[in-house]
Amino acid sequence: MEKTFKIGRKVTKKGSRPFKLKRGVKPPKPKERTTRAPKLKDHADLPPFFVKGQKAGSKDEYWMSLALDKIEKEKGWGWAYQVPVYGGRRRRGGQVVDFILYTPGRWTIIDVKGRYWHTGHRDDKRDIEDVARKKNWNLIGWFTDETPTKESVYQRLRQELHI
Repeated sequence: MEKTFKIGRKVTKKGSRPFKLKRGVKPPKPKERTTRAPKLKDHADLPPFFVKGQKAGSKDEYWMSLALDKIEKEKGWGWAYQVPVYGGRRRRGGQVVDFILYTPGRWTIIDVKGRYWHTGHRDDKRDIEDVARKKNWNLIGWFTDETPTKESVYQRLRQELHI
């Protein structure tokens, strides 16, 4: 018959000792260093990001606002951020559009999405398409991983707007 002894809260078998960490022992260092992402050089690129006085939901929304500012200076087209449509979040069936560009003739919804939150069972593509169709607005949209830099967002937006 084995005897057990209580040590604090742990029960050990006779003859076994509880595990103790030795003082001064450090874990081994890795042989090779991992590559790190380059640090941001511009301090304006550090979060939190603000778009027209509102806190942006992501850096990609911030980058889109910078691109829209450039287009506003070039073409004179205004734009708005976080625009409630059909009651916004307060009414069933309402939507909040991230960006609306006031293009001549028809307004344009700009919908830039991350794949994690806007694919699979979280897919909301149809909702924003319904808003664009009902309001008779243009819709431009893409996933954020297709535009990894600020400049690529600007170039993609110019390409989509045909300017």
